[in-house]
Amino acid sequence: MRSAILAALLVLAPLSTGCLVVPIDPCPEGDCFPLGSAALSELLSGPDAFDVLSYAEDFERLRVETSTVYDNQGQSGEIHWSVAKDDDAQLRSIAMRLTIGTSTIDTEVIEGQRATNVRIGDDWYEGRDAIPQYTDPFEEIAKLASEQPNGMWPPFGFDTASIADLDWTITGDPLSLQQIASASNATHTIIIELMGAPPMITGIETYSGDDQQFTLRVTTGDAVSLALQEGLPRTPVEFSLEAAPLQDGDLTVWAGGVPEGLTAEVDPAELEFHGLSGTGEDATSVASMAFDVEYSNVTLNDGTWWEFSWSDYVADGYVSGGDFYQIRTNATGELNVAIYDLWAEAWTGGPLQGS
Repeated sequence: MRSAILAALLVLAPLSTGCLVVPIDPCPEGDCFPLGSAALSELLSGPDAFDVLSYAEDFERLRVETSTVYDNQGQSGEIHWSVAKDDDAQLRSIAMRLTIGTSTIDTEVIEGQRATNVRIGDDWYEGRDAIPQYTDPFEEIAKLASEQPNGMWPPFGFDTASIADLDWTITGDPLSLQQIASASNATHTIIIELMGAPPMITGIETYSGDDQQFTLRVTTGDAVSLALQEGLPRTPVEFSLEAAPLQDGDLTVWAGGVPEGLTAEVDPAELEFHGLSGTGEDATSVASMAFDVEYSNVTLNDGTWWEFSWSDYVADGYVSGGDFYQIRTNATGELNVAIYDLWAEAWTGGPLQGS
């Protein structure tokens, strides 16, 4: 679920219709509802006018969504992000939908407890995390984005100061305390939604014709709902042995580490190493070892042997990023290795995945 960034900015989504009204009396000082253009410009020029991290500190329940639509030399695309948290329920959700032409990748993960929910397209699955450690997703994304600025991250930063000096037209609904401000510069039309008193930015839309569109929406409080589903099909851990083997004399060796990016720790008794003979769907398991055994050497009837080892390098008692494995064999022919997830009753990768 990671890598490649698409350029951002720019959209006009349908505005709310209904009870938006303009005040009868002008308000030259800007101290009124809705805001005057000068007052809004002053608000937008402030350093904290729109700060998602500040919102994350202020609200236990928060969802921020963005959609970016672009058309580059006839190649259309859209990327949608939705990040949400519920501090009280200790749950967070990160969803991403990427569309390029007619191809779409659509995923979501809800996590923070021992059970997790994973969505791929319209299908939901159950995952697990033996050591759940809830963290605020907005803080984590900001940290990762600062460490890897070229990565693919939600475009939650918006420089409101760059649009502060525009000539704004502002309408408001005094019952809901919603204000809608619109303005245009040489290239874009910009729409800002504000809610509450004092006003808080909850929506930003910019667009430049049909080629570039950007929408950002902020939802807080009871309108943000996160929950885990039960009874879903189980999905295996995201750790498979894809590296090509090395030759050490007459031995074939697979060795490596559990990836640091592994999103969940797993009980080692739930995973098995398998040595495979044959290719494709005709491959068969000829030797195996559960991770919690840590070391095993299995000799077959033909005299060949398979040696498995797993080292809990970080010493946390679970399969987690930084652990080390090694598989060696003196067998010959078409050989492969794979991991079977006993909890999910599925292969994590390799030629038998899906069988």
